[in-house]
Amino acid sequence: MFTIDASVWVNADSSSEPGWAASRAFLDRVAAASMPVVVPTLLLVEVAAAISRAKRNAELAREYSERMTAIPFVRWIVLDEAMAGRAAALAADHGLRGADAVYAAVAVTHACELVSLDPEHLTRLTPVLRVRTPSQHMALD
Repeated sequence: MFTIDASVWVNADSSSEPGWAASRAFLDRVAAASMPVVVPTLLLVEVAAAISRAKRNAELAREYSERMTAIPFVRWIVLDEAMAGRAAALAADHGLRGADAVYAAVAVTHACELVSLDPEHLTRLTPVLRVRTPSQHMALD
């Protein structure tokens, strides 16, 4: 199972960004195999915000976010009080930003591999969970 950070979702649809091909290939592989993905509902907000800012298109951002909710192999996790507590502890223990800690809390709680392009995820969380970039994951084959 995977928890996939917003950085990967956004990167996969931005062919002008470095690493986009690996992100796209990774997400395509996950989709083709219907691999279980467990993500915080925060992903919807982050993706909409990134697309709106980058493409200056609010309608596209809303549509993209809405389409994500229909992906059948994605399980959405609400940031309730318990999950917020886990995220706060991870933020404090590993010096993470708030949103980064939420993804980490979801991954830890649901025993997922975290797939991210975020340098803090990749360097600060290795003691508590497996974290890989899409490129690293694709290279496993």
